[in-house]
Amino acid sequence: MKIYKKISSIFISCLITASAFSFHMSADVSYKVSSDDSRYKYIINENGTISIAANENSSSKLSGQITLPSTLDGRTVTGICEKGFAGNEKITLVNIPNTVNEIDSLAFANCLSLSTVTIPNTITSMGTIPFSCSLYEEKIINMADSGFVTINDYILYLYTGNNQDLYVPNEIKVIADSAFANNGGYFSEDFEITSVTIPDSIEYIGDDAFYNCRGLSSAIIGTGIKEIGSNAFANCSVIIYGYNGTYAQKYSKSNNLSFVLLISNPNESKYEIEYDENFKRYYFSTDTSFNKEGVKVYKRFYDGSRIEVSDWEFTSTPYQLYAQS
Repeated sequence: MKIYKKISSIFISCLITASAFSFHMSADVSYKVSSDDSRYKYIINENGTISIAANENSSSKLSGQITLPSTLDGRTVTGICEKGFAGNEKITLVNIPNTVNEIDSLAFANCLSLSTVTIPNTITSMGTIPFSCSLYEEKIINMADSGFVTINDYILYLYTGNNQDLYVPNEIKVIADSAFANNGGYFSEDFEITSVTIPDSIEYIGDDAFYNCRGLSSAIIGTGIKEIGSNAFANCSVIIYGYNGTYAQKYSKSNNLSFVLLISNPNESKYEIEYDENFKRYYFSTDTSFNKEGVKVYKRFYDGSRIEVSDWEFTSTPYQLYAQS
């Protein structure tokens, strides 16, 4: 019998920080203490914006509810540094401004009292478990009944499920660093992710996202991808499936990964169906007529583009969902 061990407490999460993930740790960097607010220090990014951290040498320590600045010393704050606020045990709430698009690994690790974080919908990059060992992380993990631990519904923070064949939810836009690394938040030699379907909604896949998922043999990648981080599929024997001319195809070529077209002929197309939760009940029905509500049919083309099809009808059973009129 397979035995799975689920992340269910801050203690287990701390163990993950120490042992279960592999991610890039930056070299020592040179910070500049802000003249606007000495509680913060920062590094200057290549584009002239800054990434900030707490100044541990400040005479005024961070505690309670804090709102991070959107600008310091005349520069826009776009990132939060790796381990930038780690160990600030008295912080209880953090408001992150909408100028920020990157939260690096372990940014708020060991902020033991941190229970609430307001994160804007501007994040395009999230490092490995930045809220490790906090009440906030424990809360979002406990809310993840499907195994997909999400933030703001669009950031996939961590996978704690035990499904071998994964279908990432359609609303996800960003997959955080190491989100599925080592087969996610379960520790069992019997459990291995074997396939993953990444929908069109996903734009960013982080560093080490599927690192060391040794059983992963198939990854279907949609058309929305703009960036895939370093070592995202390292230590995997994966074949990438996608469409002609997409980022997934270019990524596969540049990383020496096998790539297979989902539609191999420019003159061919295929049909896809999407349905909401309410429609699932039809799978257990013996009815021979069905309502179209909550069901959408699309026609997909060689380059991955698609159009919605309106002229379709159900066939005689719910297992054969549509046929063109």
